[in-house]
Amino acid sequence: MKRILLAALLALGACQTGSANTASGAAIMTALALGSSAVSRSQGGCYAVCQQGETCNEKTGWCEPLPCRGQCRADESCEEGFFGIKCVPGGAITGVTSPAAAPAPAKSVPAPEASPKKDKPPVPDAAKP
Repeated sequence: MKRILLAALLALGACQTGSANTASGAAIMTALALGSSAVSRSQGGCYAVCQQGETCNEKTGWCEPLPCRGQCRADESCEEGFFGIKCVPGGAITGVTSPAAAPAPAKSVPAPEASPKKDKPPVPDAAKP
């Protein structure tokens, strides 16, 4: 075990890029960052400072992106589609539907009967040139 520790210390000493206090400065800054992250999380915040367009999830402690990265106005809603994410006119969708708009129950479709002939299906008139 002592040999591994000695080898690790020698390897750290060989990684000198500037002055002699570079490694000690990095160790101090890392300890300060870990301490401030722990304090922030213990007070119900995130591990890090969330950037613009993100919000802190207080349950997990991680920063999560806002819909459309927070770019939409109050009278717009965020829509994700084939061409990406964009703000569209209209308020936020509440997800509440009226009973009249409820989807119809699914019907079972009978299986097609096997036909003995292998004809092609007819082409609709709209698809004909």
